Amino acid sequence: MKKVIKTSVITIMMVLLIACLSLMLICNSIVANNAKGKIFSEIDSIGYNEVGLLLGTAPNTRIGNRQNYYFYYRIRATEELYKAGKIKKILISGDENSLDGVSEPECMRDSLLSHGVDSKDIILDGKGYRTINSVVRARNVYGFRSFTIISQQFHNERALYQAEHLGLDVVNLQAYNAINPKSPWRLRIYIREYLARVKMFYDLMVYDADE
Repeated sequence: MKKVIKTSVITIMMVLLIACLSLMLICNSIVANNAKGKIFSEIDSIGYNEVGLLLGTAPNTRIGNRQNYYFYYRIRATEELYKAGKIKKILISGDENSLDGVSEPECMRDSLLSHGVDSKDIILDGKGYRTINSVVRARNVYGFRSFTIISQQFHNERALYQAEHLGLDVVNLQAYNAINPKSPWRLRIYIREYLARVKMFYDLMVYDADE
């Protein structure tokens, strides 16, 4: 009897595991396919948008307080777009109290200023606590109906899907991929992203984009 129960439990656990993995793969496929033709890695391939929506991150990592190359490469990608005339304004959206009082938007602004971006072309949004907040506020708070999202590819794909499926009345959305750094935490980040894409579909059902 005990053997039968143990076998049943293992079978149920295996079925649940397969179901969870399948759900993650399906959600990932939907998000990735949606981004095709709207996401670019070459500066000459991307079109013009007046505004670039730079998704925030801190200059140092949460673990070990090391230099955060996701931050560095997003700054570099934004500088490339700005100096190539692909964007005119930069809306930096992130957490204003991300890590022990660190403001992601302010840190990114300071870095962009040091790279020759004019301060009058930078707008700060410290309420972009999550990606979904950033895309909603770009439309509802700052009034931008079209913008170029700037982050790493996996992040851009999710942000594009959210912006297009929240009923925000947005047009001409595209994204520019910052370099994805080779990090020892890369696998953990990808697993987190797969989970985030599953949660995103729940968020899209319950999130009030009019708030």
